[in-house]
Amino acid sequence: MRDLLVKIALCLGIYQLIVEYINRVKFAIQSRRMRKNGLQMLDAATQVFDAMHIPAFLTYGALLGAYRDKGFISYDPDIDLGVLADQIPNDLHEQMAKAGFQLHCQSVLANGQVFEETYIYRKLHLDIFYYFQEGNDYYSIIARKHETKEWKEANATDGFPCDRSYVPACDFEKREFLGLQVYMPIDTDGWLRAIYSDSYMTPIKNWNAKDYVTRIVHSNDRSYRRFF
Repeated sequence: MRDLLVKIALCLGIYQLIVEYINRVKFAIQSRRMRKNGLQMLDAATQVFDAMHIPAFLTYGALLGAYRDKGFISYDPDIDLGVLADQIPNDLHEQMAKAGFQLHCQSVLANGQVFEETYIYRKLHLDIFYYFQEGNDYYSIIARKHETKEWKEANATDGFPCDRSYVPACDFEKREFLGLQVYMPIDTDGWLRAIYSDSYMTPIKNWNAKDYVTRIVHSNDRSYRRFF
């Protein structure tokens, strides 16, 4: 039934409008949950990585909120953490599961390389981005919408186009965030300028990287989603 409805929506040219509406509703629900219980999830995740002596650092919207707004961005539906890819332990999923995190989805390249994982913790979403080093930079990979296909068909065929988000390589240090001690990149300003442009201190709800000068660049990678 789902596939039939999708085909009808695509033929009528309203598929994207329906997806955007559904996503707005989901984002609103998740944002409310984040404001209520997000700090508890961050604390639990931080404890898991601290026990393994791995710095899991705030990145993307979580880092922006911590630096600019001194808290979570009000409309952010999840928490973004980054981990250096070469520090990922083999038993990460087991350790996360012990703390109440259920692995929900992995984003992988065609060669099988995982670059992002989504966990669910008490109905909240935690995104963990793997960071890879290239010269004097780190980069993470961002999967985008397929050029023409809806996500299920894209996932079963040629996958999703990807961007690389480059940031200056640096060390990480613990800083106070809403009563917790969490890792952040020492060069936080450099990271946020690379991700969100020099105007990152100005809140823009419908921000789009295409409209600003950032270090997010298109790559030739294609990616796929694994669900658990």
